[in-house]
Amino acid sequence: MTQSARDLENTFAHAWTLLVRNPVIIVPGIVLAAVGAGLEYALRAWISDDLTYAIVLIVLAFALGLVQMAYVTGMAGAAWRDERARLHDGLIAFEHRGAAVGGAWLLLVVIGFCAAVLAGATFGVTLIAFAVFFIYTMAAVVIGDRRPVKAITESAGLALRNVMPTIGVVGLIVVIAAAGGWLGALAGRFSDPAGWLVSGVLQQVIVAYATLVVAGEYLKLTTPPTSS
Repeated sequence: MTQSARDLENTFAHAWTLLVRNPVIIVPGIVLAAVGAGLEYALRAWISDDLTYAIVLIVLAFALGLVQMAYVTGMAGAAWRDERARLHDGLIAFEHRGAAVGGAWLLLVVIGFCAAVLAGATFGVTLIAFAVFFIYTMAAVVIGDRRPVKAITESAGLALRNVMPTIGVVGLIVVIAAAGGWLGALAGRFSDPAGWLVSGVLQQVIVAYATLVVAGEYLKLTTPPTSS
C-alpha cells in the first residue's frame, strides 16, 4: 500500500504515544552506551598502539550498535503490534535476527561508502538517496524476518512507491536529531556533566522514537489493506 500525508502524521503521533507508554525502549541504548564508555576507557589503558586501539573501537562500536539495533527494532515492532514493549522482546529479536542484522548492516556500510564516494560528483544526491531508500532495511530484517539482501531490496521498493512520505520520515529524524544536539549543547553551557547526561538521554530518546516511526511505517506499508 501507499501512504498519504495524513497516514504519516498518524504514524508520528502514535509513535510518540507508544514511546511515552513504553519508555523502556530507551533502556538498551543507555545501558550499551554506558558499557561502551567503560570499555573504551579500559581499552585505552590496556592498548598503547593508536592504530590497534582505533580498530578495536570500530569493532566494539559495530558490535554494540548491532545489539542496539536488534533490541530497539524488536521492541518497536512489539509496541506497534501489542501496544506494549518489553526488554524480552528485544532479546528475542537479537537471538533470532542478530546475525541477519549484522549482515544487513555490513551491506549498508558498503553501499553507504559508495554513496559517500559519489557524493561530491552528485552534489550529495547519493547520500540523500541512501538515507531515503534504505531506511526500512532494519525493520524488514527484524520485523519482517527478511534476509539481508531481501531486506535491502524491499526497503528500496517501499521507499520508491512512497517517496514523499519516506522523505518526510527522514527529514523529521534529521530535524529531531538536530534539536536534540542543540538541547544537549545548551545544557552543556551550564555544566559539562549536565550536557553529557542530557545529550546522552536525548540521543537514546531520538533513536527510540525514530525506530518506532520507521517500524510503524514499515508495518503499514507491508500490511495488506483489509476489505470492508
